[in-house]
Amino acid sequence: MNIKLPFLLATVSIALTACGGGNADEGGTRTLAASAVSDEATPASQQLARRRVVTTPPATTTPTTPTTTAQLDPRLTCGLPNFQQEILDRVNQARAAGRTCGSTSYGPAPALRWNGVLFNAAGAHSTDMAANNYFSHSSQDGRNPGQRITGAGYAWSAYGENIAAGQASAQAVVDGWLASPGHCANIMNARYADMATACVASSTSTYRTYWTMDLARPY
Repeated sequence: MNIKLPFLLATVSIALTACGGGNADEGGTRTLAASAVSDEATPASQQLARRRVVTTPPATTTPTTPTTTAQLDPRLTCGLPNFQQEILDRVNQARAAGRTCGSTSYGPAPALRWNGVLFNAAGAHSTDMAANNYFSHSSQDGRNPGQRITGAGYAWSAYGENIAAGQASAQAVVDGWLASPGHCANIMNARYADMATACVASSTSTYRTYWTMDLARPY
């Protein structure tokens, strides 16, 4: 992607993938969105412009017990205060209320649990994007989100990923994701049980903050 803009958003969800357009923000900035959804139960009407990807983890992986991170590495939270609680509160408030994402309405969904393994996966990807100045669901070593989540030690039966760049606060990034149909659909997906979000800052990269949200359901 050669466009250089102040803020970026992208989302992926294992089973299917989709790319979406952008919308103008206040102040003349623009937010680009790309989403990928990997859910075998996704209706055919929602599968347009999506390509099928891996839907089951390798047989050698073992189930992972969700964990809660008591103290997060500030390098993976952009040094923001109350990072974990604010992300969880904002995401779970949206899920509890139900939401319309684009033209699709989602009813209330169970609260997501913070998972330390997903935090490690999200943190590693944000660190890689910040260090190597790129913005993509695909790592520069060729791995996709599912492979990164598996490599971190989480045995998933479904996963989703939202990424963003340039946002300065948890409120800004969650609001941006919820305002974008594909990202919002990932957050509202009732099949997911666990999630974590990481943010890594870089003063030498195009976008000063790189965010990754990983969502998943254990196998």
